[in-house]
Amino acid sequence: MQNAKKNVLVSLVTIGIVAVVAIGGTYAYFTARRTASQNKFSAGTLDLNVSANGVANEPFVIENLGVNGNISGTKTWTIKNTGTLPGRLLVKLAGLVNEENGCNDPELEAEATCAANTVGELGGVVTLNVKLDGVQQVSSTLADSEVAKIGNDWAALTPIVLQPNETRTVTMEWATTEDQYGNEVQSDSLKFDSVFRLIQQISGPTPTN
Repeated sequence: MQNAKKNVLVSLVTIGIVAVVAIGGTYAYFTARRTASQNKFSAGTLDLNVSANGVANEPFVIENLGVNGNISGTKTWTIKNTGTLPGRLLVKLAGLVNEENGCNDPELEAEATCAANTVGELGGVVTLNVKLDGVQQVSSTLADSEVAKIGNDWAALTPIVLQPNETRTVTMEWATTEDQYGNEVQSDSLKFDSVFRLIQQISGPTPTN
């Protein structure tokens, strides 16, 4: 009788252990998962609209001195950030070329090496001033050796950031007077392109213009 009770007790204990294992095993597989099917990741945009009297890009050519010997001119561009991100505005010159365009007798007297030169002197006596919204920012002559100065000096300014849909104006003024040059610039001409860039404003080193 005692053995029978013992067997029954062992059986109950075994059943209890199996039940615990079964419950433990079942509980370990309880999981929950949700799927968000409407997630969307979009990159912002950065775009630039540049116009001057409806013209997006117009090269400069300076030649044929005026009647009074003075050279001057001005041009203003409207710059607009047409993207969705803030952008830093950079300005520089490119394609700057000073041309000799031959050598006549008066120029030869003023410049003995004129006939051998291929680079003109006009740009060295013409000063270019660049303004933002009418306020002077950077300045340089238009000599070949100074082609990078406008861009480098502009990049060194406190960053000029255009917010989405923001509009600014950039004006270039160039000038020289008759007392700044002589016969060495006869027949010389110069030309250059203005370049505007808008780059995403992020933390980091100063960008290369």
